[in-house]
Amino acid sequence: MKNPLILLLVLLIALSATVSAQSIGVFTWDSKGKFTNVRNAPNGKIIDRIPTSEAAMIGVEKPTDGWWKIVGDNYDTGDSQVKVKSSDTGCWIHYSVLALGTRNYDNQKLTLRKSPDEKSAVVYQFTDEILLRPLDIKGDWVKVKTVDGKFTGWIEEEWLCGNALTNCC
Repeated sequence: MKNPLILLLVLLIALSATVSAQSIGVFTWDSKGKFTNVRNAPNGKIIDRIPTSEAAMIGVEKPTDGWWKIVGDNYDTGDSQVKVKSSDTGCWIHYSVLALGTRNYDNQKLTLRKSPDEKSAVVYQFTDEILLRPLDIKGDWVKVKTVDGKFTGWIEEEWLCGNALTNCC
């Protein structure tokens, strides 16, 4: 190729095609009503409902303005796989009905940080296992909010458990 701009464009397209979306495993944790809504887009039309009586374990990716895109087309209840009604635009669920447990089973001190970096300022430290709501993901870090809404910060993904039925040991 003689034109360096065309070569650069081809390289950028190839690079973007090889980058995969980051995803995490979470479970539904919704105390309002009998169902958790699944939508066709962030804040879009309701296309399915997950009973709040069961903690549905799902994979999510591509956080957008508080909404996570569901990976695949099913969720796990521990007893069975349940197919989610899908749409051409995917299935979306709000962070406020999702949770992750922490993996500090031996009372390790975990830290939420201001940014996704071990040297970043500490926002909150705790030794009890707690539930967190996922907000964003960047590399090996997940931005979370405590379920009581008091603290928001970044934690390394290795300290999180997206399984409502086991402790991810």
